[in-house]
Amino acid sequence: MAEDADDFICANEGITNRDMEQNAWKKWGGKLFSALIIIIGVTFITFLLSYLSPDDAAVVKLSSMGTGYTQEMLEKTRAEMGLDRPFLQQYTDWMRQVCRLDFGTSYRTSENITDMMLSALPKTLTLTVLSLFITLLISVPLGILCAYRPDGILDTVMRLFSYFFSSIPSFFISLIVLYVACIRWGLFNVRAEPGLRGYILPALVTGVTLSSWYVRQIRSIALEQLGSTYVYALNSRGVSRSRILWKHVLKNCMLPVVTLLGVSFGGMLGGAAIVESIFSVKGVGSLAVSAVTARDYPFIQAYAAWMAALYLVVNFLVDVIYRKLDPRLS
Repeated sequence: MAEDADDFICANEGITNRDMEQNAWKKWGGKLFSALIIIIGVTFITFLLSYLSPDDAAVVKLSSMGTGYTQEMLEKTRAEMGLDRPFLQQYTDWMRQVCRLDFGTSYRTSENITDMMLSALPKTLTLTVLSLFITLLISVPLGILCAYRPDGILDTVMRLFSYFFSSIPSFFISLIVLYVACIRWGLFNVRAEPGLRGYILPALVTGVTLSSWYVRQIRSIALEQLGSTYVYALNSRGVSRSRILWKHVLKNCMLPVVTLLGVSFGGMLGGAAIVESIFSVKGVGSLAVSAVTARDYPFIQAYAAWMAALYLVVNFLVDVIYRKLDPRLS
């Protein structure tokens, strides 16, 4: 009887494990299917808007060369670009190219768009990492301290700081910093400087702006943790308040912060367009602004596909990291 019972338990365990594997495959399969739908939807809408634009792409391309053109040249260019074909056929051909990581050629510079984005990515990545580092350096300790003494002097000051920087556009803050640091004080050049020095001002602007939001979020998370049962248990055991705050509460606060960082990281890798343009950082966002101004449709379409894929990849990585940090979610 005991052996039969053991076999029954093992059989049940085998079924349970198999069911868990199937559920996991269904879950990730569903996420992959949703990701494909999102990418197709974003690229389709972007391509449709470019197609419906009143500016003829062939005219834009010929005009970017700086020379005149005849009607015959225009018709020939339209045929070479495939603009004389139906919309769905144009979109399908473009998606085939995208699947090969071939986004075409820029109208504005006549360069390969993939090469342009890959050359701009390190600059955007450097700015993103520095900005998020400054954000964490400012917001984590201040958010914890605000939660430690809610409605105190520091909490009130940080609330005003948060409202102030949240209500002012980043381009206005960037212009003020550029005027004060470069023109009035002469600490930096107006044009971007080589090396890490050229990223200091844009990283400070982005980091401080993000901190105004992060401080309030971390304060709310820390307040919730301070009201948890484990904090009362540690207090009853005589553990010091500072140890509870900086060892236990801070550790548990970092889990939600991972999600915040993921969202910010994805958005900034897409390009902090305004900040990059003002501080002459030739990153992905700066290229996107120039492409919109010049009606560079291939680059705009590539940028939309890049942003959609980037957000999905970052969300996937955040989900994986979150589950590693908190096994209860697995």
